[in-house]
Amino acid sequence: MLEKKTPSYFKRLLKGQINLNITFWVWFVFVTLAINIFIDNSFIQTDYHQNNNGVLFSFIIYLLSFIYSILIFIAVYKSAQNYIGNKLWPFLARVIISINLFFSLFSAYDLIKVTIFEDYAIKSEINSFKNNLPLKVNEFSHLIDININKKNIYYTYRLDNMDISSAQNYNLKRFKSQVQDSLCEEENTVRLLKKDYILNYTYIDKNAEKLIDIETKKTNCGKGIYDLDILKELIRQGN
Repeated sequence: MLEKKTPSYFKRLLKGQINLNITFWVWFVFVTLAINIFIDNSFIQTDYHQNNNGVLFSFIIYLLSFIYSILIFIAVYKSAQNYIGNKLWPFLARVIISINLFFSLFSAYDLIKVTIFEDYAIKSEINSFKNNLPLKVNEFSHLIDININKKNIYYTYRLDNMDISSAQNYNLKRFKSQVQDSLCEEENTVRLLKKDYILNYTYIDKNAEKLIDIETKKTNCGKGIYDLDILKELIRQGN
């Protein structure tokens, strides 16, 4: 007669066959705390001027953390069902683990919204905004076109008080610097730059002749673009 194979420890854990005290205090409280400490330390050590690899690493870490939250919810819930003794303890365990899963779902939604849905929202917003063009910016200029192609956003401005001949007397290098400085300080454009979007500004004169192209990446703003993020994270950890 074949000997019946004993289920592995982790299978018994997921089936609720491990004592509730061990499942809750060790696998939920202690391991979850260790995971959160690891995530916080990884966040601190991450260069805020990170590339796409850094974003992918963060996404994978949070995804694995979310999967663990689901698995430990199943383990604690089933273990609580099998608990023999005072019914208050398994009830509290189920309540706490349910609250933890709720917050994990909320965090996962935020992560998906930031990494996937937000790019789609940005593209939709630009296409919708395009229908309202041309748009008067001030008494001297109009935004006449806007397009997006992957991570490149293209803006075309018409300067109504300038033509090619008068532009020769204007310091276009200084103008470029002023435009880039303003993009690195304005909240909406900074949000795009931090997501690795490239802002391409084309300025034309009143006769539709091109005056200058200005390409701005987050590297043009320096690491100071992340100063506010660092401050917010320090405040969060201080609380």
